[in-house]
Amino acid sequence: MRFPRSGSVPRLWRQNNAMHAPLFRLLPLVAASFLSVAPVRAGTDEVSELLAQADRNIEQHRQGDLRIRVVDAAGRPAAGVAVAVDQRTHHFRFGSIVFELLAENHFTPEQEALFKERFTQLFNTAIFPFYWDGYEPVPGRTQWPRTLAVANWARSRGIVCKGHPLAWTHPAGTPAWLRDLPPETTKALLQARIVDAVKGFAGTIDLWDVANETANTVTWDTAMTIPGRKEEERYDDRDPTLGAIADWVEPCYRWAHAANPQATLLLNDFGLIGWPRTRERFFALVKELQRRGTPLHGIGVQAHEPRSEWFHPRKVWETLERLSELGLPIHITEFHPHSLGSTPITGGFMKGEWSEEHQAEFARMMYTLAFGHPSVVSFTWWDFTENDSYIKGSALLNKDFSPKPAYRVLDELINRRWKTHATATTDAEGWIVLRGFYGDYDVRPAGAPAPASAAAAASAFHHVPGATTEWTLRVER
Repeated sequence: MRFPRSGSVPRLWRQNNAMHAPLFRLLPLVAASFLSVAPVRAGTDEVSELLAQADRNIEQHRQGDLRIRVVDAAGRPAAGVAVAVDQRTHHFRFGSIVFELLAENHFTPEQEALFKERFTQLFNTAIFPFYWDGYEPVPGRTQWPRTLAVANWARSRGIVCKGHPLAWTHPAGTPAWLRDLPPETTKALLQARIVDAVKGFAGTIDLWDVANETANTVTWDTAMTIPGRKEEERYDDRDPTLGAIADWVEPCYRWAHAANPQATLLLNDFGLIGWPRTRERFFALVKELQRRGTPLHGIGVQAHEPRSEWFHPRKVWETLERLSELGLPIHITEFHPHSLGSTPITGGFMKGEWSEEHQAEFARMMYTLAFGHPSVVSFTWWDFTENDSYIKGSALLNKDFSPKPAYRVLDELINRRWKTHATATTDAEGWIVLRGFYGDYDVRPAGAPAPASAAAAASAFHHVPGATTEWTLRVER
């Protein structure tokens, strides 16, 4: 993510060192359309077809057949048994940041509990801050203890932890104390930092944005020669050659992979949806890294530049199609549209000003398109609460933790429309066959109490793509 033009980092780190039916209502039938959105610039038939394609893909790629065999204590088929089949978690990764939990005394115990309650209601992935300037403001003094404590809480709830980012030439990724050191020493320290984090957190954090915004920023060697800490001095999407970028980025992935061969390593960047030139530069960089045999396992798409644009669905779909040619899983890593009425909507697809309602419907569109594209494996909403939001008005919760309409839209999609809950009765051979979304399930006789938490259910039944799902449930009769 890009920080404000002041070059500052988030306040917490300064202190602490049918599926898409509501969207159709937005399409212009009359001048005063739903939510007061002005007319769409593109034909509605094209938008409807893109959303219909996403809908078909969700049915085909996000669900699979489930076969459940119910037997009695002696192992004999149990006919006529009513069984409750309840999905607890998703295989797809829905996430947000937990930066605020790492700041001591930021919340009261009651506020922290409410943050965690709202978070776990929606998300199965938590993003942790590893901006070097904030994570290690003084050499050797890292945020390790607090990070580990929050990560252990997340894992106890069945939440996957992700670290962001390890290598970034932005001032937030290059602490001021590096300036006093020789260039080769800074590279050695970068290597040590990457190995320390990836190996030290192995088994707790196994998903990483290793290098960040490399198609848009200066190389490491150049960053070490810049005396100031202004953000604009670090962004350059023209001068560094792809070879020069790959020369400093590739070792970062080799160090991370050597530290934890089981970790999933991503390359994250912005402007890939909004700016075709940036997308193609990023595409070429990934191809060069692949040519070199770099251990790169996925690509991260920041879906927030330009920050005021409501992307046309076609632009989103074309971006996902293009990036899918790289043969790597796609992660939507940063999404945080405005909800403040003073900001005009740009991009030409919709007009008017951003509002909480517009934020919610844009979210519905983006999540539907992403979940409906088979190459996408995760979607991260960036700011969770307005208490310390990076872009004011972009969070899902207000300062008092009350949900905005966008939160309720995600709850509807993640927990109802895209989650399987069914009760079925076994046939004469003791079988139940149904189709369900991929994820972890609780399966039990109808009427039996459900597990207390998603984490408790996660040890029971797993439904994953690419495998035949057959479960056996033993019941007492």
